[in-house]
Amino acid sequence: MLNLTRYLNVKNLFRTCVTVLALTLAACSTHGPRTVSISEADIQTRLAEKLGVPITLLKVFDMQLSNPLVKLDATTNRLSTQLDANIKNPFGDAIKGQARISGLPRYDAATNSVVLSQIKIESLNLDGLDSKSNEFLNALTRQLDSETLQDIPLYTLKADDLKMGNTTYQPSDFKVQGNQLQVTLTPQ
Repeated sequence: MLNLTRYLNVKNLFRTCVTVLALTLAACSTHGPRTVSISEADIQTRLAEKLGVPITLLKVFDMQLSNPLVKLDATTNRLSTQLDANIKNPFGDAIKGQARISGLPRYDAATNSVVLSQIKIESLNLDGLDSKSNEFLNALTRQLDSETLQDIPLYTLKADDLKMGNTTYQPSDFKVQGNQLQVTLTPQ
C-alpha cells in the first residue's frame, strides 16, 4: 500500500511539473503589444540634426532652419515645431525670422524609422517684411512644403524593439501622451 501511495504522489508531482512547464512555455511564446516612448527632447535633438542642412527655395534662396522647439499635440497627434529661419538672399542681406512646421508621425519600414510626414509649413514670418509680403511668402511656402520637407526621420527603432524571442513587432499606432510620443508595437 505504501508503494502505491508513493507511486501516486510521484505521478501527481510529475503531472504538476508538466502542467507548469507547459503554461510557462505558452506564456513565453505569446507576447502582447509593446510601447516605445520618444520624448520631445529626443525629437528636438533629431530635428536639429536633420534640419541643419539648408533648404533651397525656388532655386534661388537658401533657408537655414535651426533651434527647433517641439510641441506634441495630444488632440491631433501632430508634432509642431517652431524654428529660427535664416534666408540667404542673393540680392541683399540675409533675412531672419521664425517658421512653424507641423506633421504626423509615420513608420518607414525601409529604414525602421519613425518619420515626420504630411508636413505643413504653418507659418513663415520674416523680420522687416510688411504683412502683405509675409502673406505672399506664406502662400508660396505652403506650395513648397510637400516638395522640400517630407519624411524627416525622428527616431530609429532598435532591433530589440522590433523582435523579442521569435516574435516580430510592427508599429501600429502613434499617440501623444504628455511630452512623449508613444509608439505601439504589435506582434506580427
